Formats: sequence, C-alpha cells, structure tokens
Amino acid sequence: MSGGKKGFPGMLDDAIDNPAFELLGGYHLFLRRFLIPIILAILFLFIFDLSDNLIISAIITGLSIGPIINLERYLAIMKQRK
Repeated sequence: MSGGKKGFPGMLDDAIDNPAFELLGGYHLFLRRFLIPIILAILFLFIFDLSDNLIISAIITGLSIGPIINLERYLAIMKQRK
C-alpha cells in the first residue's frame, strides 16, 4: 500500500500493539465500546422514569456524556500510573 494509507491489517496491528488498550487489565476496549453506552441508556431510562419527560431525560443524559467519559479517562490514567 503506497502513501500513508493503511489497510485493515495495518490498522488491526496498530490496535493490537497499542499499549493504551492494555489499560484496566485489557478491559479498556470493553469499557469504551460496550459499558459506556449501556450506562448512558440505563441513566436515560432512570431519569425518564423519574421525570416522565422525554426532553428533560435526553438533555440530562446528553450532559452526562462528558463526565462519564472523563471519569473513564481518569480511571485509565490512574491505572497507568500504578
């Protein structure tokens, strides 16, 4: 492959060899790809159940995306320092 473009095998090798994915005992990918959306969905359903208003539930869930992702980054940094 010419130039700076990589094919799928090159991207896969970069992902496997990336030390960032070794954080949290190898569960970092699981957290980012599966657990965070599940947490957001549960939060949305909980707020919708309490408020019974779709718009308020969506706004509060949307505002919580940043803090949840920053908490995940903080945990990864703290684990990496240990």
